[in-house]
Amino acid sequence: MDDREAQRRAALGAFLRSRRERLTPEEVGLTGGPRRRTPGLRREEVALLSGVSVSWYSWLEQGRAIAASAQVLDAVATTLRLTGAERRHVFSLAGEADAAPRPVAEGCPAVGDHLRATVAALAPNPACLLDRHWDILAHNAAEAAIYGGLDALPAERRNMIWLYFGWPPMRTVVKSWESESWAVLAQFRASADRHPGDPRFAEIVADVSAADPGFPERWARHDVAGFNPALKRFDHPDLGPLTFRQAKLIAAEDPELHVVARYPADPSTRRALERIAPAPA
Repeated sequence: MDDREAQRRAALGAFLRSRRERLTPEEVGLTGGPRRRTPGLRREEVALLSGVSVSWYSWLEQGRAIAASAQVLDAVATTLRLTGAERRHVFSLAGEADAAPRPVAEGCPAVGDHLRATVAALAPNPACLLDRHWDILAHNAAEAAIYGGLDALPAERRNMIWLYFGWPPMRTVVKSWESESWAVLAQFRASADRHPGDPRFAEIVADVSAADPGFPERWARHDVAGFNPALKRFDHPDLGPLTFRQAKLIAAEDPELHVVARYPADPSTRRALERIAPAPA
């Protein structure tokens, strides 16, 4: 088993353990019994409810190189009460999501001029181009304006995770920052776990952890989620309340690249955008 495979299996084991420790016996129809030394279900309880041996499930959490069929993974996911995004995450880490996954290129993919032009052409609507690390590879003037100061940041700081957790203005500009930051981090975590051994993810986590003392605890929760096209609200110091609908578009030539576009959800937001970032002629 090579290093990347070992890291992927370790991520799977850590994720399953984090979800097991969140469940109570009562939630899965068991009695609590005597006081427990550790929170959550025991491994043997998950094994019993999933129809597998205790040894096999223990090895799965320990990241050992064991075979895990789709049927067994489904049983474990059901026992652990996983959400749809969490189930997909488990199957992906176990190598069941794609029987022949394409190799992942090292480092950031090249960005074609046509994608940069697309981001620019979406003005006056805010838009940006993200890679799998959530690094902002391109953005238009409207995107910079709603965050404020984005253009002044060095390239390595133009990362959406660092902005949410390491850049203080984000906590006041983004309404409902607490809940939104959890959702953003859960999507980032899913991407990081799909690419074990990618040094950029480790660099981002270390950088953000140094800026936000509470970040390591959030990261250790192993929360994962998929994209949710929910409304995004800002409380801009100059423009006032802004509300957008969001869309995330995957580049056909490289699914690791995403164009994120935001569209006004009300007339006042539309008028504000027209003031700060007129549409190109």
